[in-house]
Amino acid sequence: MKVVAVEGTVTAVSPIFHGGDEKTGSTPVLRAVTCYVEGRGLMPIPYVSGNSVRGRLRRLAVRDMLDAVGYEPNSAGLHHMLYSGGMLESTKGQEGVIDLEFRRRVRDALPVVALFGCSVGNQMIPSCLTVEHLWPICEETAPQVPARFRADARASMPVRAFTDQAFKTRRDELRATRREDEHAVQMKVNYECFIPGTLFYHRFVLTQPNALELAALGHIIELWAESPTIGGHSASGDGRLKLEYESVPDASLYKAYLRASAAEVRAVLADLEARL
Repeated sequence: MKVVAVEGTVTAVSPIFHGGDEKTGSTPVLRAVTCYVEGRGLMPIPYVSGNSVRGRLRRLAVRDMLDAVGYEPNSAGLHHMLYSGGMLESTKGQEGVIDLEFRRRVRDALPVVALFGCSVGNQMIPSCLTVEHLWPICEETAPQVPARFRADARASMPVRAFTDQAFKTRRDELRATRREDEHAVQMKVNYECFIPGTLFYHRFVLTQPNALELAALGHIIELWAESPTIGGHSASGDGRLKLEYESVPDASLYKAYLRASAAEVRAVLADLEARL
């Protein structure tokens, strides 16, 4: 089996907020998972989920593809399928029937769909791309990080050296006359975040990609580098990143394909829209 891995580091340039489902009082905390740490037992380790990265890149890649070929979805179904992956649905008279030719045509014409996968009616088009979690390089995770990334001084520091609390405020913009005992509607929100300078280890893994899919991943990493953010509050300055991946695939083949095959891509998108 042909497996291609693209790995490297991601550095926080501004605070990164990636919330979990727990709160400390009213303060949202970072997503964390309990890990076994040699010599220290079980510990919660904060991280940025691969699903968050995958969703960010999927949206960038789909928007870029649609702009490149000059197509705009006319239905909520196609929009949902492209941007979110869609969902499996029962198709009358087609239960259990897999249209292999249709799946092949979609994968061949839409490398973005081949990378991220989707569901169209009762057809599941599998993904060939794995987007792993962003793990902070620190004392607790260092044994699982490749040796060449452990030379950084941050690999000997505890993970909680890289977390802090930030806050934002919502001001009262309604300057209406108030009663004497009436307060302005303002709010301060605290949240836990990774601090600027936090270093993360990250990998993309492609399983049995063809040359076009490999080039598409290279282009997607380029798109992310042009708008390198992740997590919440990015509109107000949080989540900015510095990307440093090794051996990023050459994107030129994919860019040339979109220029040369725009008509075919539009035809397949229209076919998909008709089926949804």
